[in-house]
Amino acid sequence: MNRFIGIGKAAKILGVSTQTLRRWENE
Repeated sequence: MNRFIGIGKAAKILGVSTQTLRRWENE
């Protein structure tokens, strides 16, 4: 679950949308 937390923090810092995060997860 640490990975999700890291991604969430990065997303907030980068201001990435949830859709983009899902795209990264699919890759």
